[in-house]
Amino acid sequence: MSRIVKNIPLMDLVSYLIESVDSPTHVGMLQIFKPVNGSCSEIVQRVLKGYRESEVGPPFNYYPVFPGFGMPKWAETETFDVSYHIRHAAVPAPGTERQVIDMVMDLHAGMMDRSRPGWIAYVIEGLEDDCFAVYWKVHHAYIDGASAIMRFDACMAKAPDDLAVRPLWGPLFEPSKKNRDFSLTDLFSEAGKGAGSQAKAMQDIAQAIGRFALQAGGLVKREAPLPFSAPKSMFNKPVFATRHLGVGATELDRFKAIARQERVSINEVALTIVGAALERYSEKYAEMPDKPLVAACPMAVRKEGDTDASTQIAAISVKLGESGIDIRERLQQVHTSSRDAKDEAKNMSREALMNYLILIAGTADLLSKSPLSDYVPPLSSVNVSNVAGPVHRCYVGGAEMIRSYPVSTLAGGTAINITFSSFGGRMDYAVITDALAVPGAQEIADFMTEAMVELEATTAARVKPASRKKPALRKKPAARKKSTRGKAAGRKKPV
Repeated sequence: MSRIVKNIPLMDLVSYLIESVDSPTHVGMLQIFKPVNGSCSEIVQRVLKGYRESEVGPPFNYYPVFPGFGMPKWAETETFDVSYHIRHAAVPAPGTERQVIDMVMDLHAGMMDRSRPGWIAYVIEGLEDDCFAVYWKVHHAYIDGASAIMRFDACMAKAPDDLAVRPLWGPLFEPSKKNRDFSLTDLFSEAGKGAGSQAKAMQDIAQAIGRFALQAGGLVKREAPLPFSAPKSMFNKPVFATRHLGVGATELDRFKAIARQERVSINEVALTIVGAALERYSEKYAEMPDKPLVAACPMAVRKEGDTDASTQIAAISVKLGESGIDIRERLQQVHTSSRDAKDEAKNMSREALMNYLILIAGTADLLSKSPLSDYVPPLSSVNVSNVAGPVHRCYVGGAEMIRSYPVSTLAGGTAINITFSSFGGRMDYAVITDALAVPGAQEIADFMTEAMVELEATTAARVKPASRKKPALRKKPAARKKSTRGKAAGRKKPV
Protein backbone atom coordinates (compact mmCIF):
# COMPACT_ATOMS: atom_id res chain seq x y z
CA MET A 1 0.00 0.00 0.00
CA SER A 2 1.33 3.46 -0.91
CA ARG A 3 2.48 5.66 1.93
CA ILE A 4 0.30 8.72 2.54
CA VAL A 5 2.62 11.72 2.82
CA LYS A 6 0.43 14.72 3.69
CA ASN A 7 -2.71 16.63 2.78
CA ILE A 8 -2.58 18.35 -0.60
CA PRO A 9 -2.24 22.11 0.18
CA LEU A 10 -5.33 24.11 -0.78
CA MET A 11 -3.55 26.22 -3.43
CA ASP A 12 -2.30 23.03 -5.13
CA LEU A 13 -5.63 21.26 -4.67
CA VAL A 14 -7.50 24.00 -6.56
CA SER A 15 -5.81 22.85 -9.78
CA TYR A 16 -7.50 19.48 -9.38
CA LEU A 17 -10.85 20.90 -8.29
CA ILE A 18 -11.29 23.13 -11.35
CA GLU A 19 -9.94 20.58 -13.84
CA SER A 20 -12.13 18.97 -16.48
CA VAL A 21 -11.64 16.88 -19.61
CA ASP A 22 -12.07 19.99 -21.76
CA SER A 23 -9.89 22.14 -19.51
CA PRO A 24 -6.92 20.18 -18.07
CA THR A 25 -4.69 22.13 -15.69
CA HIS A 26 -1.20 20.91 -16.51
CA VAL A 27 1.49 23.32 -17.74
CA GLY A 28 4.62 22.69 -19.75
CA MET A 29 7.64 23.96 -21.64
CA LEU A 30 9.02 23.31 -25.10
CA GLN A 31 12.80 23.77 -25.21
CA ILE A 32 14.87 23.54 -28.39
CA PHE A 33 18.56 22.61 -28.17
CA LYS A 34 21.50 22.97 -30.56
CA PRO A 35 24.45 20.55 -30.06
CA VAL A 36 27.77 22.28 -29.34
CA ASN A 37 29.72 19.43 -27.74
CA GLY A 38 29.04 16.20 -29.65
CA SER A 39 26.62 15.01 -32.31
CA CYS A 40 22.87 15.38 -31.95
CA SER A 41 22.25 11.62 -31.67
CA GLU A 42 25.04 11.26 -29.10
CA ILE A 43 23.63 14.07 -26.94
CA VAL A 44 20.04 12.80 -27.23
CA GLN A 45 21.13 9.40 -25.93
CA ARG A 46 23.08 11.08 -23.13
CA VAL A 47 20.03 13.11 -22.13
CA LEU A 48 17.70 10.11 -22.27
CA LYS A 49 20.10 8.02 -20.20
CA GLY A 50 20.49 10.80 -17.64
CA TYR A 51 16.74 11.28 -17.38
CA ARG A 52 15.96 7.58 -17.08
CA GLU A 53 18.63 6.87 -14.46
CA SER A 54 17.95 9.94 -12.35
CA GLU A 55 16.49 9.93 -8.87
CA VAL A 56 12.98 11.34 -8.61
CA GLY A 57 12.49 13.76 -5.71
CA PRO A 58 9.32 14.92 -3.93
CA PRO A 59 6.70 15.87 -4.98
CA PHE A 60 7.41 14.30 -8.37
CA ASN A 61 7.11 10.82 -6.86
CA TYR A 62 3.68 11.65 -5.40
CA TYR A 63 0.23 11.03 -6.85
CA PRO A 64 -3.12 12.35 -5.55
CA VAL A 65 -5.52 10.28 -3.46
CA PHE A 66 -9.13 11.43 -3.12
CA PRO A 67 -10.68 9.59 -0.14
CA GLY A 68 -14.40 9.30 0.41
CA PHE A 69 -13.99 11.28 3.62
CA GLY A 70 -11.40 13.89 4.57
CA MET A 71 -8.93 16.04 2.67
CA PRO A 72 -7.27 14.80 -0.55
CA LYS A 73 -3.75 13.49 0.10
CA TRP A 74 -0.40 13.13 -1.56
CA ALA A 75 0.72 9.47 -1.64
CA GLU A 76 4.21 8.25 -2.49
CA THR A 77 4.24 5.91 -5.47
CA GLU A 78 5.51 2.37 -4.77
CA THR A 79 6.82 1.77 -8.29
CA PHE A 80 8.07 4.35 -10.77
CA ASP A 81 7.43 3.54 -14.45
CA VAL A 82 10.35 5.16 -16.30
CA SER A 83 8.95 4.29 -19.74
CA TYR A 84 5.71 6.15 -18.92
CA HIS A 85 7.29 9.32 -17.53
CA ILE A 86 10.29 9.66 -19.88
CA ARG A 87 9.60 9.14 -23.56
CA HIS A 88 11.54 9.30 -26.83
CA ALA A 89 9.83 10.76 -29.91
CA ALA A 90 10.74 12.16 -33.33
CA VAL A 91 9.41 14.30 -36.16
CA PRO A 92 10.19 13.37 -39.79
CA ALA A 93 13.61 14.89 -40.48
CA PRO A 94 14.30 17.65 -41.21
CA GLY A 95 11.42 18.77 -39.02
CA THR A 96 10.48 22.43 -38.72
CA GLU A 97 9.72 24.27 -35.50
CA ARG A 98 6.05 24.33 -36.50
CA GLN A 99 5.99 20.55 -36.91
CA VAL A 100 7.39 20.15 -33.40
CA ILE A 101 4.83 22.62 -32.03
CA ASP A 102 1.99 20.68 -33.70
CA MET A 103 3.31 17.45 -32.15
CA VAL A 104 3.50 19.13 -28.74
CA MET A 105 -0.09 20.33 -29.02
CA ASP A 106 -1.17 16.72 -29.54
CA LEU A 107 0.92 15.61 -26.56
CA HIS A 108 -0.39 18.48 -24.42
CA ALA A 109 -4.05 17.57 -24.94
CA GLY A 110 -6.03 15.52 -22.44
CA MET A 111 -5.97 15.17 -18.67
CA MET A 112 -3.04 13.46 -16.97
CA ASP A 113 -3.46 10.06 -15.31
CA ARG A 114 -4.20 10.75 -11.64
CA SER A 115 -3.10 7.25 -10.60
CA ARG A 116 0.51 8.21 -11.41
CA PRO A 117 2.75 11.16 -10.54
CA GLY A 118 1.55 14.07 -12.67
CA TRP A 119 4.39 14.71 -15.11
CA ILE A 120 5.82 13.39 -18.40
CA ALA A 121 8.96 14.40 -20.35
CA TYR A 122 9.56 13.87 -24.08
CA VAL A 123 12.92 14.05 -25.89
CA ILE A 124 12.16 14.78 -29.55
CA GLU A 125 14.62 14.17 -32.42
CA GLY A 126 14.51 15.08 -36.10
CA LEU A 127 14.58 18.89 -36.04
CA GLU A 128 16.27 20.86 -38.79
CA ASP A 129 19.75 22.33 -38.22
CA ASP A 130 20.69 19.17 -36.28
CA CYS A 131 18.60 20.27 -33.29
CA PHE A 132 16.42 18.36 -30.85
CA ALA A 133 13.71 19.36 -28.40
CA VAL A 134 12.62 18.55 -24.88
CA TYR A 135 8.97 18.96 -23.99
CA TRP A 136 7.80 18.35 -20.45
CA LYS A 137 4.38 18.77 -18.91
CA VAL A 138 3.57 18.90 -15.20
CA HIS A 139 0.24 19.17 -13.43
CA HIS A 140 -0.14 22.66 -11.94
CA ALA A 141 -0.69 21.08 -8.50
CA TYR A 142 3.04 20.21 -8.46
CA ILE A 143 4.61 23.45 -9.59
CA ASP A 144 4.11 27.15 -10.36
CA GLY A 145 6.10 29.53 -12.54
CA ALA A 146 8.52 30.64 -9.82
CA SER A 147 9.31 27.13 -8.58
CA ALA A 148 9.65 25.90 -12.18
CA ILE A 149 12.23 28.60 -12.94
CA MET A 150 14.17 27.85 -9.73
CA ARG A 151 14.36 24.19 -10.68
CA PHE A 152 15.09 25.00 -14.31
CA ASP A 153 18.02 27.21 -13.26
CA ALA A 154 19.36 24.50 -10.91
CA CYS A 155 19.26 21.73 -13.50
CA MET A 156 20.79 23.64 -16.43
CA ALA A 157 24.54 23.72 -16.98
CA LYS A 158 26.28 27.06 -17.52
CA ALA A 159 29.00 25.77 -19.88
CA PRO A 160 28.97 23.40 -22.89
CA ASP A 161 31.66 21.17 -21.37
CA ASP A 162 29.44 20.36 -18.36
CA LEU A 163 27.83 17.16 -19.66
CA ALA A 164 25.90 16.31 -16.50
CA VAL A 165 22.15 15.78 -16.95
CA ARG A 166 20.15 17.10 -13.99
CA PRO A 167 16.40 16.70 -14.59
CA LEU A 168 13.72 19.09 -13.37
CA TRP A 169 12.08 16.35 -11.28
CA GLY A 170 15.25 15.39 -9.41
CA PRO A 171 16.13 16.25 -5.78
CA LEU A 172 17.78 19.55 -6.71
CA PHE A 173 17.50 21.28 -3.31
CA GLU A 174 17.69 20.46 0.36
CA PRO A 175 14.20 19.96 1.85
CA SER A 176 12.82 23.24 3.16
CA LYS A 177 12.33 23.62 6.91
CA LYS A 178 8.59 23.10 6.78
CA ASN A 179 9.06 19.61 5.31
CA ARG A 180 11.54 18.41 7.95
CA ASP A 181 10.69 16.64 11.18
CA PHE A 182 9.11 18.90 13.79
CA SER A 183 8.80 18.48 17.52
CA LEU A 184 5.35 18.65 19.13
CA THR A 185 6.15 22.17 20.32
CA ASP A 186 7.08 23.18 16.77
CA LEU A 187 3.81 21.77 15.42
CA PHE A 188 1.69 23.72 17.93
CA SER A 189 3.71 26.86 17.19
CA GLU A 190 3.25 26.49 13.44
CA ALA A 191 -0.49 25.83 13.90
CA GLY A 192 -0.82 29.01 15.98
CA LYS A 193 1.05 31.06 13.41
CA GLY A 194 -1.10 29.61 10.64
CA ALA A 195 -4.34 30.47 12.43
CA GLY A 196 -3.12 34.02 13.08
CA SER A 197 -2.04 34.58 9.49
CA GLN A 198 -5.35 33.25 8.16
CA ALA A 199 -7.31 35.58 10.47
CA LYS A 200 -5.22 38.52 9.21
CA ALA A 201 -5.78 37.33 5.63
CA MET A 202 -9.55 37.32 6.05
CA GLN A 203 -9.40 40.83 7.48
CA ASP A 204 -7.27 42.03 4.53
CA ILE A 205 -9.71 40.50 2.03
CA ALA A 206 -12.69 42.13 3.74
CA GLN A 207 -10.96 45.52 3.65
CA ALA A 208 -10.08 45.04 -0.04
CA ILE A 209 -13.74 44.30 -0.84
CA GLY A 210 -14.64 47.51 0.98
CA ARG A 211 -12.20 49.49 -1.16
CA PHE A 212 -13.67 47.89 -4.31
CA ALA A 213 -17.13 49.03 -3.19
CA LEU A 214 -15.88 52.59 -2.76
CA GLN A 215 -14.29 52.47 -6.22
CA ALA A 216 -17.50 51.11 -7.76
CA GLY A 217 -19.43 53.97 -6.14
CA GLY A 218 -17.05 56.57 -7.55
CA LEU A 219 -15.71 57.55 -4.12
CA VAL A 220 -12.20 56.29 -4.89
CA LYS A 221 -10.44 56.92 -8.19
CA ARG A 222 -8.26 54.04 -9.40
CA GLU A 223 -7.36 52.68 -12.81
CA ALA A 224 -7.00 49.07 -11.62
CA PRO A 225 -10.07 47.19 -12.90
CA LEU A 226 -12.71 46.00 -10.46
CA PRO A 227 -13.30 42.23 -10.18
CA PHE A 228 -15.66 40.94 -12.87
CA SER A 229 -15.60 44.16 -14.88
CA ALA A 230 -13.87 42.95 -18.05
CA PRO A 231 -15.81 43.34 -21.29
CA LYS A 232 -17.37 40.30 -22.92
CA SER A 233 -15.04 39.53 -25.81
CA MET A 234 -14.14 36.85 -28.32
CA PHE A 235 -11.55 35.63 -25.79
CA ASN A 236 -14.19 34.61 -23.23
CA LYS A 237 -15.81 31.79 -25.16
CA PRO A 238 -16.24 28.22 -23.84
CA VAL A 239 -13.07 26.13 -23.78
CA PHE A 240 -12.72 22.64 -25.25
CA ALA A 241 -9.80 20.23 -25.31
CA THR A 242 -7.98 21.13 -28.55
CA ARG A 243 -5.26 23.80 -28.32
CA HIS A 244 -3.32 26.00 -30.74
CA LEU A 245 0.10 27.47 -29.93
CA GLY A 246 1.69 30.54 -31.48
CA VAL A 247 5.26 31.55 -30.65
CA GLY A 248 7.70 34.42 -30.99
CA ALA A 249 11.22 35.26 -29.87
CA THR A 250 13.42 38.34 -29.61
CA GLU A 251 16.11 39.99 -27.49
CA LEU A 252 15.37 40.94 -23.90
CA ASP A 253 17.35 44.17 -24.47
CA ARG A 254 14.52 45.46 -26.66
CA PHE A 255 12.11 45.27 -23.71
CA LYS A 256 14.69 46.80 -21.38
CA ALA A 257 15.37 49.72 -23.74
CA ILE A 258 11.69 50.70 -23.88
CA ALA A 259 11.27 50.23 -20.13
CA ARG A 260 14.23 52.57 -19.43
CA GLN A 261 13.11 55.13 -21.98
CA GLU A 262 9.51 55.31 -20.75
CA ARG A 263 10.21 54.64 -17.04
CA VAL A 264 7.95 51.61 -16.92
CA SER A 265 8.51 47.94 -16.11
CA ILE A 266 9.35 45.14 -18.55
CA ASN A 267 6.03 43.54 -17.59
CA GLU A 268 4.19 46.69 -18.65
CA VAL A 269 5.96 46.68 -22.01
CA ALA A 270 4.87 43.06 -22.46
CA LEU A 271 1.26 43.87 -21.52
CA THR A 272 1.23 46.78 -23.97
CA ILE A 273 2.19 44.66 -26.95
CA VAL A 274 -0.35 42.05 -25.84
CA GLY A 275 -3.08 44.71 -25.70
CA ALA A 276 -2.16 46.06 -29.13
CA ALA A 277 -2.05 42.55 -30.65
CA LEU A 278 -5.41 41.49 -29.19
CA GLU A 279 -7.03 44.70 -30.42
CA ARG A 280 -5.67 44.11 -33.91
CA TYR A 281 -6.93 40.52 -33.85
CA SER A 282 -10.37 41.58 -32.56
CA GLU A 283 -10.63 44.30 -35.20
CA LYS A 284 -9.77 41.86 -37.97
CA TYR A 285 -12.63 39.59 -36.94
CA ALA A 286 -15.03 42.48 -36.25
CA GLU A 287 -15.44 41.66 -32.56
CA MET A 288 -14.12 44.80 -30.92
CA PRO A 289 -14.89 45.08 -27.17
CA ASP A 290 -16.70 48.18 -25.88
CA LYS A 291 -14.07 48.91 -23.19
CA PRO A 292 -10.44 47.99 -22.39
CA LEU A 293 -9.55 44.32 -22.22
CA VAL A 294 -8.32 43.12 -18.82
CA ALA A 295 -5.27 40.92 -18.22
CA ALA A 296 -4.95 38.68 -15.16
CA CYS A 297 -1.25 38.67 -14.23
CA PRO A 298 0.14 36.07 -11.77
CA MET A 299 2.42 37.34 -8.98
CA ALA A 300 5.11 35.41 -7.12
CA VAL A 301 4.57 35.49 -3.35
CA ARG A 302 7.08 32.80 -2.44
CA LYS A 303 9.08 33.37 0.73
CA GLU A 304 12.85 33.77 0.51
CA GLY A 305 14.62 30.43 0.60
CA ASP A 306 11.48 28.39 -0.15
CA THR A 307 12.44 25.91 -2.88
CA ASP A 308 9.38 23.66 -2.64
CA ALA A 309 7.85 22.54 -5.93
CA SER A 310 4.36 23.82 -5.17
CA THR A 311 1.91 26.53 -6.19
CA GLN A 312 2.35 29.81 -4.32
CA ILE A 313 0.93 32.58 -6.45
CA ALA A 314 -1.38 35.56 -6.37
CA ALA A 315 -2.54 37.79 -9.22
CA ILE A 316 -3.34 41.36 -10.16
CA SER A 317 -5.63 42.62 -12.92
CA VAL A 318 -4.50 45.27 -15.41
CA LYS A 319 -6.37 47.18 -18.12
CA LEU A 320 -4.72 46.79 -21.52
CA GLY A 321 -5.62 50.24 -22.88
CA GLU A 322 -8.49 51.83 -24.75
CA SER A 323 -9.25 50.97 -28.37
CA GLY A 324 -7.83 53.09 -31.14
CA ILE A 325 -5.15 54.90 -29.12
CA ASP A 326 -1.51 55.43 -30.01
CA ILE A 327 0.64 52.55 -28.75
CA ARG A 328 2.76 54.87 -26.61
CA GLU A 329 -0.40 56.17 -24.94
CA ARG A 330 -1.47 52.55 -24.46
CA LEU A 331 1.81 51.93 -22.62
CA GLN A 332 1.08 54.82 -20.25
CA GLN A 333 -2.46 53.57 -19.60
CA VAL A 334 -1.12 50.08 -18.88
CA HIS A 335 1.50 51.57 -16.56
CA THR A 336 -1.12 53.55 -14.60
CA SER A 337 -3.44 50.57 -14.26
CA SER A 338 -0.57 48.28 -13.26
CA ARG A 339 0.69 50.79 -10.68
CA ASP A 340 -2.74 51.04 -9.04
CA ALA A 341 -3.13 47.25 -9.01
CA LYS A 342 0.27 46.80 -7.38
CA ASP A 343 -0.55 49.44 -4.80
CA GLU A 344 -3.72 47.53 -3.90
CA ALA A 345 -1.72 44.30 -3.59
CA LYS A 346 0.66 45.98 -1.12
CA ASN A 347 -2.27 46.41 1.27
CA MET A 348 -2.66 42.63 1.59
CA SER A 349 -0.52 39.92 3.20
CA ARG A 350 0.80 37.06 1.06
CA GLU A 351 -1.76 34.71 2.67
CA ALA A 352 -4.54 37.18 1.84
CA LEU A 353 -3.36 37.48 -1.76
CA MET A 354 -3.30 33.69 -2.22
CA ASN A 355 -6.67 33.19 -0.52
CA TYR A 356 -8.19 36.00 -2.58
CA LEU A 357 -6.92 34.35 -5.78
CA ILE A 358 -8.48 31.02 -4.78
CA LEU A 359 -11.78 32.79 -4.06
CA ILE A 360 -11.89 34.95 -7.17
CA ALA A 361 -10.48 32.40 -9.64
CA GLY A 362 -12.74 29.65 -8.32
CA THR A 363 -15.75 31.92 -8.69
CA ALA A 364 -14.72 32.83 -12.24
CA ASP A 365 -14.32 29.18 -13.17
CA LEU A 366 -17.72 28.24 -11.76
CA LEU A 367 -19.42 31.16 -13.48
CA SER A 368 -17.82 30.32 -16.84
CA LYS A 369 -19.38 26.84 -16.67
CA SER A 370 -22.85 28.01 -15.62
CA PRO A 371 -25.75 29.84 -17.32
CA LEU A 372 -24.83 32.92 -15.26
CA SER A 373 -21.89 33.49 -17.62
CA ASP A 374 -24.36 35.14 -20.01
CA TYR A 375 -25.15 37.82 -17.43
CA VAL A 376 -22.04 38.34 -15.29
CA PRO A 377 -19.03 40.15 -16.85
CA PRO A 378 -15.83 38.08 -17.09
CA LEU A 379 -13.08 38.37 -14.48
CA SER A 380 -10.48 38.90 -17.22
CA SER A 381 -9.98 38.76 -20.98
CA VAL A 382 -6.58 37.06 -21.05
CA ASN A 383 -4.06 35.57 -18.63
CA VAL A 384 -0.55 37.02 -19.09
CA SER A 385 2.59 35.81 -17.28
CA ASN A 386 6.19 36.98 -17.47
CA VAL A 387 8.63 34.44 -16.06
CA ALA A 388 12.18 35.72 -15.57
CA GLY A 389 14.59 32.83 -16.11
CA PRO A 390 18.37 32.45 -15.83
CA VAL A 391 20.48 35.35 -17.10
CA HIS A 392 23.19 32.95 -18.30
CA ARG A 393 23.19 30.73 -21.36
CA CYS A 394 21.85 27.25 -20.64
CA TYR A 395 23.12 23.80 -21.64
CA VAL A 396 22.06 20.18 -21.22
CA GLY A 397 24.39 17.29 -21.95
CA GLY A 398 26.53 19.38 -24.31
CA ALA A 399 23.70 21.14 -26.19
CA GLU A 400 22.74 24.81 -25.87
CA MET A 401 19.13 25.82 -25.34
CA ILE A 402 18.20 28.29 -28.08
CA ARG A 403 14.43 28.52 -27.52
CA SER A 404 12.18 28.10 -24.50
CA TYR A 405 8.45 28.33 -25.18
CA PRO A 406 6.03 28.12 -22.22
CA VAL A 407 2.99 25.91 -22.80
CA SER A 408 0.42 27.03 -20.26
CA THR A 409 -3.16 26.21 -19.30
CA LEU A 410 -6.45 28.01 -19.87
CA ALA A 411 -8.36 29.08 -16.76
CA GLY A 412 -10.71 31.69 -15.33
CA GLY A 413 -13.19 31.64 -18.21
CA THR A 414 -10.66 32.75 -20.83
CA ALA A 415 -9.79 30.96 -24.06
CA ILE A 416 -6.28 32.46 -24.29
CA ASN A 417 -3.10 32.52 -22.21
CA ILE A 418 0.09 34.38 -23.12
CA THR A 419 3.36 33.67 -21.32
CA PHE A 420 6.73 35.41 -21.69
CA SER A 421 9.91 33.58 -20.69
CA SER A 422 13.36 35.19 -20.57
CA PHE A 423 16.74 33.45 -20.39
CA GLY A 424 20.30 34.27 -21.38
CA GLY A 425 19.37 37.66 -22.87
CA ARG A 426 16.41 36.34 -24.88
CA MET A 427 12.67 36.82 -24.50
CA ASP A 428 10.52 34.03 -25.89
CA TYR A 429 6.73 34.13 -25.76
CA ALA A 430 3.93 31.70 -26.43
CA VAL A 431 0.22 32.22 -27.10
CA ILE A 432 -1.96 29.21 -26.28
CA THR A 433 -5.64 29.30 -27.23
CA ASP A 434 -8.66 27.10 -27.52
CA ALA A 435 -8.54 26.03 -31.17
CA LEU A 436 -12.27 26.62 -31.76
CA ALA A 437 -12.76 29.85 -29.83
CA VAL A 438 -9.53 31.60 -30.91
CA PRO A 439 -7.96 29.70 -33.83
CA GLY A 440 -5.33 32.32 -34.66
CA ALA A 441 -2.72 31.75 -31.93
CA GLN A 442 0.22 32.25 -34.30
CA GLU A 443 -1.49 35.26 -35.86
CA ILE A 444 -1.69 36.88 -32.40
CA ALA A 445 1.98 36.08 -31.74
CA ASP A 446 2.87 37.72 -35.07
CA PHE A 447 0.77 40.79 -34.16
CA MET A 448 2.77 41.00 -30.91
CA THR A 449 6.00 41.03 -32.92
CA GLU A 450 4.63 43.86 -35.09
CA ALA A 451 3.44 45.79 -32.01
CA MET A 452 6.94 45.60 -30.52
CA VAL A 453 8.42 47.19 -33.64
CA GLU A 454 5.73 49.89 -33.55
CA LEU A 455 6.37 50.61 -29.88
CA GLU A 456 10.11 50.92 -30.51
CA ALA A 457 9.52 53.34 -33.38
CA THR A 458 7.10 55.46 -31.33
CA THR A 459 9.31 55.67 -28.26
CA ALA A 460 12.60 55.82 -30.20
CA ALA A 461 13.93 53.21 -27.77
CA ARG A 462 15.72 51.10 -30.34
CA VAL A 463 18.49 48.55 -30.24
CA LYS A 464 20.58 47.74 -33.31
CA PRO A 465 18.36 47.14 -36.40
CA ALA A 466 19.61 43.59 -36.97
CA SER A 467 18.09 42.49 -33.67
CA ARG A 468 14.58 43.31 -34.91
CA LYS A 469 14.70 40.60 -37.54
CA LYS A 470 12.72 37.45 -36.82
CA PRO A 471 15.31 35.17 -35.21
CA ALA A 472 16.22 31.86 -36.80
CA LEU A 473 17.65 28.78 -35.12
CA ARG A 474 21.14 29.82 -34.09
CA LYS A 475 24.12 27.92 -35.45
CA LYS A 476 26.76 29.57 -33.27
CA PRO A 477 26.42 30.85 -29.71
CA ALA A 478 26.15 34.62 -29.46
CA ALA A 479 28.42 36.64 -27.19
CA ARG A 480 27.30 36.50 -23.58
CA LYS A 481 25.78 39.70 -22.18
CA LYS A 482 25.72 40.69 -18.55
CA SER A 483 22.26 41.27 -17.08
CA THR A 484 21.29 44.07 -14.75
CA ARG A 485 18.11 42.34 -13.64
CA GLY A 486 17.81 42.04 -9.87
CA LYS A 487 16.76 38.91 -8.02
CA ALA A 488 15.02 40.23 -4.98
CA ALA A 489 13.89 36.89 -3.54
CA GLY A 490 10.57 36.69 -1.80
CA ARG A 491 9.37 40.06 -3.12
CA LYS A 492 5.85 40.19 -4.52
CA LYS A 493 6.13 40.86 -8.23
CA PRO A 494 4.44 39.84 -11.48
CA VAL A 495 5.76 36.68 -13.03
